Amino acid sequence: MMKRQVLVLFRNESPAALSILAAGFLFGLMSDNYFYIEVMMLAAIYAIFTMSWDILTGYTHELNFGFALFVGGAGYISGLANLHLGLPPYLTITIGALVTGLVGILIGYLTLRLKGPYFAMVTMAVAAILYKTSYLLHQYTGGEEGISGLGNLTPDPRYDFLIVWGITTIVYLLLRGYAGSRHGHILKAIRADENVAQCCGINTAYHKIETFALSGFLGGIGGGLFAHTQMQIGPTMLSGYISVIIVLLAIIGGMGTIVGPLIGAISLHLLNDYLRVVEGYRIVIYSGILILLVYLAPHGIFNLQILKKSKTLSFLLLGRRRTG
Repeated sequence: MMKRQVLVLFRNESPAALSILAAGFLFGLMSDNYFYIEVMMLAAIYAIFTMSWDILTGYTHELNFGFALFVGGAGYISGLANLHLGLPPYLTITIGALVTGLVGILIGYLTLRLKGPYFAMVTMAVAAILYKTSYLLHQYTGGEEGISGLGNLTPDPRYDFLIVWGITTIVYLLLRGYAGSRHGHILKAIRADENVAQCCGINTAYHKIETFALSGFLGGIGGGLFAHTQMQIGPTMLSGYISVIIVLLAIIGGMGTIVGPLIGAISLHLLNDYLRVVEGYRIVIYSGILILLVYLAPHGIFNLQILKKSKTLSFLLLGRRRTG
């Protein structure tokens, strides 16, 4: 019975996403190139960021432009707990994520009545306050330089990569399951018309706060992983720049799908790194490609039919998908 449920779960998944995840594990098991392992590990962490952002904003259209609050906040909490209390990374990452999950509940509760640009401005403001605080409390946070010398997950970067990639896969499957459950359908109803959803007896406040907490917790997991795989954390991870990057990756991948942000984050991060070979033209080429993607796929990369209905990718992983 359990085997059948697992098979059904994977048969309902995007062949493109499963191909990327499977390829990542193969890469981690076979590669001994530490540079590319590091690049792929960062791509996976950014995928966690974008998927965590998407479950809230993509499914409710509550525009969170301050997601760096969760990412950087959890990174700092995890780093400081490891550096000053001597706690192991696995514990500090969990603590950081729990704190940002609670912060998500608080922000979700305080912003229930806010919509559209007002909600977006509040999330930006909260993140900006934390960013400024990281400079004011420089004796603890290291100010502009941040904190370094943090403990890594394992002594071997290859094992670090496999752990991070495994967590990315778990986050993807968890969020896809959540989005496809009753909770996900309720979020879609809220996105379509919150007033109508309330008239149908849905406690929209509860579900929005619950999703804010989930988004904050998983984003915090990603932030903690970033801190301990890079063995440092700085104020950049609390900045608006990080929030904008996360939003762009999710939008270009395809909001409200979970799959899209996964594909967008990994593919665009790898593209950005590959363009290092033309460093002088890197920004121009990368920006041009982003503009072209927006033009060709205004609803995101995932919504291109070649990714949604690729029989080749589906056959390689799962055999032919059942139709009807």
